Amino acid sequence: MERQDFWIFLLAFIPIIYGQNVTMGRIVVDGTTTIAQTDENYICMTIDYWPFNECSKIPCIWDGNASVLNLNLSLPTLTKAVQAFKTLRIRVGGSLQDKLIYDIGSFKGINCPQFVRDEIGMFKITEGCLSMERWDDLNQFFNKTGAIVTFGLNALLGRHPTIGMYWGGDWNYTNAEALIQYTVEKNYQINSWEFGNEMVGHNSIGANITAAQYAKDLIKLREIIDRLYNNSQQKPLIVAPSAFFDASWYEDLVNKTGSNIIDVLTHHIYNMGAGDDPKIIYRFVDPNYLSQESSVFQQLENIVQNHAPWSVAWVGEAGGSYHGGSPYISNTFIDGFWYLDQLAMAASYNTKVYCRQTLVGGFYGVLLPHTLAPSPDYYGALLFHQLMGPGVLKVDNNVSSYLRTYAHCTKGRTGVSMLFINLSNQTEFTIEIEKNMNMRLPNKPVQREEYHLTPTNGLLRSSTVLLNGNLLETTKEGDLPSLMPIYRDSNSFISIANWSIVFVVIPDFEASACK
Repeated sequence: MERQDFWIFLLAFIPIIYGQNVTMGRIVVDGTTTIAQTDENYICMTIDYWPFNECSKIPCIWDGNASVLNLNLSLPTLTKAVQAFKTLRIRVGGSLQDKLIYDIGSFKGINCPQFVRDEIGMFKITEGCLSMERWDDLNQFFNKTGAIVTFGLNALLGRHPTIGMYWGGDWNYTNAEALIQYTVEKNYQINSWEFGNEMVGHNSIGANITAAQYAKDLIKLREIIDRLYNNSQQKPLIVAPSAFFDASWYEDLVNKTGSNIIDVLTHHIYNMGAGDDPKIIYRFVDPNYLSQESSVFQQLENIVQNHAPWSVAWVGEAGGSYHGGSPYISNTFIDGFWYLDQLAMAASYNTKVYCRQTLVGGFYGVLLPHTLAPSPDYYGALLFHQLMGPGVLKVDNNVSSYLRTYAHCTKGRTGVSMLFINLSNQTEFTIEIEKNMNMRLPNKPVQREEYHLTPTNGLLRSSTVLLNGNLLETTKEGDLPSLMPIYRDSNSFISIANWSIVFVVIPDFEASACK
């Protein structure tokens, strides 16, 4: 075993050693004003189209039964996992959405062909087909679970390759228009229609379309939606360009479309690197590395404010590590150090929605392959959804860069909710919370809620998680466990154990910004 491999093994599998060092500190939360706002339904999960088993390595990277086209929607574990959020956003899309034909209108055929591997064409895969029977089944599932749906449209239809990765020609909108018309007639509730996937900017995948052409086609999509939803009480949003962020391209796009065409500017993030990188695990416990992505959030926020104030920013797809995620990392406890930190970081830059790749599928699925048992990230996302409200508060943390700290107005009730992520295996933190201007919390006999997440047996690469020392697991019927807090006096210190994630709800924190 090489020396670097030994240290990776050591970091991944040694148990947490509690209490080596204890650092006491004070964190100040400014409750006078919010620094950002998210959507009320901030948490989003994706369902991808990829229909193939990917087993060139063991364990398999992708289960072919996790595709939008063949996922078993009747599984109680799947239904209950989505229903637990009450209003979980689901984005349907991915690399193959721009090779998908809808079996309706002039494109309706005798057979609805499935994706097949080929030696030519983008991704070396043939075009696939979404039948209206499957679309009906999907919408029945969305309605039953309360999901808020974003559907990714094929934005490549009608175009042709020109030079290199560039494609030219106008978008053939007739197939998308027929699908949208069918959807309206069926009264299916689609929150937003997304236009294309990762086909723009300097990091496009498979194809590349100019900003001028993309803008022209988005204007056409706006006309279609305005016309078909003319008699509807609520009009779906238009989401674009669903790509890796390229500041100049995004700015060019909104300047060319003009106002009120694009409702949501969305971007994709895989900043942890390739899933098979042997050094990837170090990045999850490196605060400096985790903080680097803040510059992208800041740049997109600036574009919205200065060039497209009619729009908002979303993270449309984020899986941490690409190529299906990282084995024994993406679906284990350590992944939460990246995921929950980036959820909270993005929120502080007025990101309204954050879509995790994936709900199911790949190593990065928050529901584990085959069993669909919730991963540690699933429970972290559910707690974030239940506790962290839309209002984001400023936090002054001079204690340690290894103690990631965020504060929001508590969701649906008074007070402030906080998220602490301790990236250190050497230090336990004992924290006192103060309001801004050195105003202490009221000395009242009120108790706060604490939710301490730790890995099973202290192993960072555990696929199960403890809440306040109790194992979280579903029943055989797929029923989720209750996420019960422990209670402490509000004016007492908060203890943050080594390598742990903690949510704290302080009900008597009188933040004027949260009223």
